[in-house]
Amino acid sequence: LSALSTPMLPSRASSDVVSPSPIPLALALLAVLLAARVAFVWRRGRSRRPAGDPPLRTLVVLGSGGHTAEMLVLLRALPPEAYAPLLYTMAASDTTSAAKVAAFDAERARRCGSKALLPSEMLRVPRSREVGQSYVTSVATTLRALIASLLLVWRARPDLLLCNGPGTCVPLCAAAWSLRLAGVKHVEVAFVESFCRVESLSLSGRILMAAARLGLCQHFLVQW
Repeated sequence: LSALSTPMLPSRASSDVVSPSPIPLALALLAVLLAARVAFVWRRGRSRRPAGDPPLRTLVVLGSGGHTAEMLVLLRALPPEAYAPLLYTMAASDTTSAAKVAAFDAERARRCGSKALLPSEMLRVPRSREVGQSYVTSVATTLRALIASLLLVWRARPDLLLCNGPGTCVPLCAAAWSLRLAGVKHVEVAFVESFCRVESLSLSGRILMAAARLGLCQHFLVQW
């Protein structure tokens, strides 16, 4: 009788319904949207600047070891009134490029004569990897350089990014691509391989060539 009078408790296992967590669903949706955006950017291809646009705001990547000298030779061939202002970007540890840029700007002003040019700027970013630095420790410095490059490019909003091989240029090109990916601005990226590269590409060139399919670099030139 005592057993019959004991109340029976309902089983919770049969009544509980486990609801799916929204976090995996949100991450999956974000991944799909990101993939769709990358596909859109890739399929859209190059931008077309209509004739009569104002001068191209040009971010120029400089580097020690001869890269700055080669870049200034390239800039001398460009009409100053069509590429202005020039935003010179160099590694924070670069101690030689600033003086070369000052001399080049003075020469450029003399060539333009009475034509007023937009003033240039000199910008600094951390180097991704110093000469002789191990690849293990370069992971942290590359991440720091990428963050600094993102902040610099998003503030500068250039029309054209011009580079010729220093390791500093890879994070800057990735930052320019992020502007396009976010739909903020299409930055044309032109990579001109160093003329001392006769038989093989530089490490920066190999990286940008591999990423060209994603739209990281629209113009890739070699000189041999």
